[in-house]
Amino acid sequence: MINTMANPKKDNVELLLSKLDKNQLADFISKDSQTYTSRVEDLIEDYAGRHGYIHYRATFDFNRAVCRILDEAAAAMANQQWEVAAAVLTGVSAAGEEILNSGDDSAGELGAIVAECFHLWHRLCDVGSLPEHLKSEIFELALTHFNEEYLKGWDWWWDWMEIAISLADTPEKQNLALEALDAIKPDNDWIAEQNAQTAKKYKLELMLRRGTADEQRKFLYDNVDNPDFRKRLIQTAWDNADYQEVLQLAKEGVDHDAELADLVSDWHKWEYQVYRRIGDNDNSLRLARYFFLNGGLWGEKEYSMEAMYSTLKALVADSEWSKYVDTLISEAEGIRDGSIRLLHIFTEEQMWDKYMAYIRNNPSTYLIDDTPQELKELYKEEIARLYALAVRDFF
Repeated sequence: MINTMANPKKDNVELLLSKLDKNQLADFISKDSQTYTSRVEDLIEDYAGRHGYIHYRATFDFNRAVCRILDEAAAAMANQQWEVAAAVLTGVSAAGEEILNSGDDSAGELGAIVAECFHLWHRLCDVGSLPEHLKSEIFELALTHFNEEYLKGWDWWWDWMEIAISLADTPEKQNLALEALDAIKPDNDWIAEQNAQTAKKYKLELMLRRGTADEQRKFLYDNVDNPDFRKRLIQTAWDNADYQEVLQLAKEGVDHDAELADLVSDWHKWEYQVYRRIGDNDNSLRLARYFFLNGGLWGEKEYSMEAMYSTLKALVADSEWSKYVDTLISEAEGIRDGSIRLLHIFTEEQMWDKYMAYIRNNPSTYLIDDTPQELKELYKEEIARLYALAVRDFF
């Protein structure tokens, strides 16, 4: 709760702030933030004790102690004391790495402090009435921290860029942010590659602020290897009923991301949607079979094993269905998770002899528990015997 009673010290601060010019305010924030950094460092020392390390059991109390400092920033924002809030957040975030490395964070209490600090940073930057000079100072602070790779290795490093972009309200500031993002280059290292892809996402944010529609579109196509950009372009093409463009982008995605199963599945889903929309049954059948055999067992209902099997049955002629099922069984037998798909086929086609043969070869209580009632009625005595053996084996 914010104390609404008169506070002489706070009134003196407000009077001081009202009399300072831009440069003096920047100096005030810089010096005052050091006080907050020192307060956090003192708390780290207190809670770490003689071992120099905050133990798991003490992290909750440490979290509350530091968050009481952050509460001062929240109170300052409630009272529109923007410079005070900026000083608190500057000071606490300056101790961010010390906080994260100060002890055992198994419970997430240390990371939660830094997360709360950046939550307040974003709240402050979203204030429409934030003074222009303060916007510029926070922009410079955020960009400096980003360029110096402060908190790199944690997602909060990118929060500095988010803050900078949110305050980049002039072409000059936008160019500075772009220069910082351009410096993030891909490498043979997986993390460096991920950082380069993330940098492209933030470059797009800047492009959406300053570029024309044609420039934005060109940027997306020039960087279409980024899966988020490809998805954005595909969605736009779909919305415009440009189905050939959807197919081209999706097929290129399948080739480009061939080693990334989840992305390949995403691109195939777009292909499947187009083929269903334009009535291409041959390709719809091909992809429905792909999803039945390769799709996740838990996920979107539209692409579930059950839905895809129904689609297969609807697309294959009745006269050819029996032969088609045989090929489906043969392929399911050779893949991972094939057993679940096999048993689904046996159930749908009421192939109880094949289902029972599978149980004989793979007896387990779980498998028998899940068998259809029809099978249990047909092979009652044998199933009871196999179940008893499975229970005995279990114990």
